[in-house]
Amino acid sequence: MKKAVFVGLVAATATLGACDKLPFFKVASPPRKPGLWEQSIATDRTTTPILSKWCFDEASDRRLPIVPKGPRRAGACSSFHVSKNGNDYTVDSVCSFGAPGGVSVTTHDVISGDYASKYTETRDIDVEGNSDPSKNGKHTMTITMTYQGADCPSELAPGQMERPDGTVVDMAQMRGGGFGPGGGGGGRGGNSTEGGNATAPASNAASNAAATNSAHH
Repeated sequence: MKKAVFVGLVAATATLGACDKLPFFKVASPPRKPGLWEQSIATDRTTTPILSKWCFDEASDRRLPIVPKGPRRAGACSSFHVSKNGNDYTVDSVCSFGAPGGVSVTTHDVISGDYASKYTETRDIDVEGNSDPSKNGKHTMTITMTYQGADCPSELAPGQMERPDGTVVDMAQMRGGGFGPGGGGGGRGGNSTEGGNATAPASNAASNAAATNSAHH
């Protein structure tokens, strides 16, 4: 139950990094090394890390960047800011989902590491206004992406990810919310208005953001 609740949060925050058409800032995302990556999501509401696999090539890395390019929907966020300090990136946002006066999600993400081998996103989330009170409040998650090698398994083509349940989906399906590959908020599908559902990994992730986002940005 606790796992499902947090997975919903992941979907909401994962949508923030899903759009590559809105130049909200001028901080460029570092490129991932092409090949197989494993994502692990640990949260304050789960006891077992959520694992998924991602096969990146240059095209899918551009679609789901490590550092998000902006919110998926124009006008969804009253605040969205990205800063860079050395090899670390910080993303702060305040966004709303659903009808006016609906769910408000405040996030603070810190992304750091070696983007060719292993990097981590620490995400603090504060949710207000959800119709399910159990999804409101402050939550934390740590999304770790670890490079597994240049070759992906035969069942995983470039631009695809393997969810925790073993099913394989195109990363393009994850852009609406769910588990993002750390920072980018990539992997997952979900209902961002109500906190999402456990369909993926943010981020990301990816990767649902609060449920089981397929962890990012």
